[in-house]
Amino acid sequence: MYEIFSAVILTGVLGAQAVLALVLLKGDICPGQRGRLHKAFWFLVAGWAVTIPFSPFSALPFITLGIFSLRSKSGKTRQSGPVPLLHLSNGFGVLALLMSGVGQGLLPTLLMLSQVLLVGAITAHCLLVRARSRLQAFHRILPVIGVVAAMLTAVTLAVGSMMLEPDAANALVNSVLMSLGLALAGVVVWASHLLRQTAPHIAQLCVSLIVIGCASGVALSTMI
Repeated sequence: MYEIFSAVILTGVLGAQAVLALVLLKGDICPGQRGRLHKAFWFLVAGWAVTIPFSPFSALPFITLGIFSLRSKSGKTRQSGPVPLLHLSNGFGVLALLMSGVGQGLLPTLLMLSQVLLVGAITAHCLLVRARSRLQAFHRILPVIGVVAAMLTAVTLAVGSMMLEPDAANALVNSVLMSLGLALAGVVVWASHLLRQTAPHIAQLCVSLIVIGCASGVALSTMI
């Protein structure tokens, strides 16, 4: 159970870190937003810490991102902090994901990569809204990424089920349907602000994160 929970956290943290790094380095953000974004990285540091027992290589991004966060200003600033450390942490995060997939097979690894997009995008969206980001494009792009990632998850689960023996495949039908149903519900809640043409609310995104996290956990439990 802890292995599945840690795998979900790992994929979410890695995906969110990639998005936040992109916003920090390429986004047109004011000094106040930059400082709030630096604070958001501490949530990812905590996430890496949780996954260390499951993936010892997570200690590398945990340490490097922790140093980056310590050396970055949390108030108004035009400085992005020690950027090389952030790049190094991103690379270590990818390494931690790949090493956690060693011995699992191709399909479980592909499933984890799709969860990096799915869980990572909703996690990043939560953190961006909490940081009061004014980059409106991400409020539209991230839910679209979630829809694509949910479709990739469905395809991966379908292919994985087809490769199993009939009895084993039948035993996983309920889990697969539950995972897809939860993922669909989570994405609908996530994208609901687009249908209403309003700004996303943190409560809405947190509910979506919980539902999508559960969907990811069920999906990974069928493969790992």
